[in-house]
Amino acid sequence: MLALSPHHFFPMGWQPEDITAHDLHYEDPFACYPYEELEIGHDDLLRHCSVVAGKDDSSSSTKKLCHNAYERDRRKKLNGLYSSLRALLPESDQARKKKKKLSIPLIVCRVLKYIPELQRQIERLSRRKEEILLALSRPEEQSHCVRSAVQYPMVSATCLSKREVMVQVCVVNKDATFSFSKILKVLEGEGLHLMNSSNYTTCDGRFVCSLHLQVSSTLLTDWV
Repeated sequence: MLALSPHHFFPMGWQPEDITAHDLHYEDPFACYPYEELEIGHDDLLRHCSVVAGKDDSSSSTKKLCHNAYERDRRKKLNGLYSSLRALLPESDQARKKKKKLSIPLIVCRVLKYIPELQRQIERLSRRKEEILLALSRPEEQSHCVRSAVQYPMVSATCLSKREVMVQVCVVNKDATFSFSKILKVLEGEGLHLMNSSNYTTCDGRFVCSLHLQVSSTLLTDWV
């Protein structure tokens, strides 16, 4: 009796080329991609193509056309994902990409190399952040920052009458130099004469100077 090979029998409605197409489908290196994430399912695409072609699901030519369309859609989406992955690479690789298009294996290889580099960079920046926070928490560092900051005196003026004005000067930084004579010289140049003055130091180290001034009779003022 002649021994028949199982390859001599084919399921009803399927031709040898259809079996080969399905075998190639499983040999495809992209076959491991999860189908549930594709926009169009394989079965839905088969039914859609069958309706358009006006044939039932047993038509091998319709199934073959639908399978090819499904593969094109899947490969197109995969290429889009690889393009997005390539866009995440550093600028040096982006410049290289403009000169020569990177292949998919090179993209994957570069990404696997780039991830540890990012991790080391994050660790280095985290250590730097901790060092800065530790330095700011030290009292001597805080005092150094206060001394190095530029803090100007605060000046306020109050009109007591048409000819009298009270001016207060507050020096925030106790280490700053305060020239009383220069202030009087500037005020006299504006037509103001000193009648009385007082000064004191607050508990937080601020120096406050109050000046009671009078406008000269030859100067017309309009205080708001």
